[in-house]
Amino acid sequence: MKKFLAVTAAALLALSVGCSKEEKKPKEEAKPAAAEKKEDGNAEKITLLNFEGELVNKLRGYHAPFNAYAAGLESQGTENAVPKEELEALKAEAKAAGEKAVSEIPSVEVPTDLSKENQEAVKASLEELKKSYEARVAGLENEAKAAEADELFTAFEEKLNTVHEALKLNPGQFAAELQ
Repeated sequence: MKKFLAVTAAALLALSVGCSKEEKKPKEEAKPAAAEKKEDGNAEKITLLNFEGELVNKLRGYHAPFNAYAAGLESQGTENAVPKEELEALKAEAKAAGEKAVSEIPSVEVPTDLSKENQEAVKASLEELKKSYEARVAGLENEAKAAEADELFTAFEEKLNTVHEALKLNPGQFAAELQ
């Protein structure tokens, strides 16, 4: 009789412990689903920021010759003025960099991890960026085109910052990154 009660008590104890563990599993599974949603929101932010970091690195390469040429122009009339031949070489480098930017910007791949809406906004901003470099190249010969290039670059920033707003990120300041 004692053995029977001991076996019955052990079976009840095992059954109650086993059933209580089954109830905890659904609760544990519900938590990762909520965490996945949070991670998905962060994943899109991370994707955008990584894309922008790579883009800014490319833009620095395109923009550096323009900065060098602008510095050379500013030095004219001072005792540290850049010689005319060197200034013409800087201008040629800036023109080549701008033409390279115009040809390479359309081939920049927009991350597919972004939502369709954000992908379209990024593509539209890249089109403004391309126009900006087209105007920047033309601005080497024409002051009015140089001002237009700055306006187009601002339009690029504004369009890309709409994605920042949608993802609740601080606005990017790309012009400051390139100076």
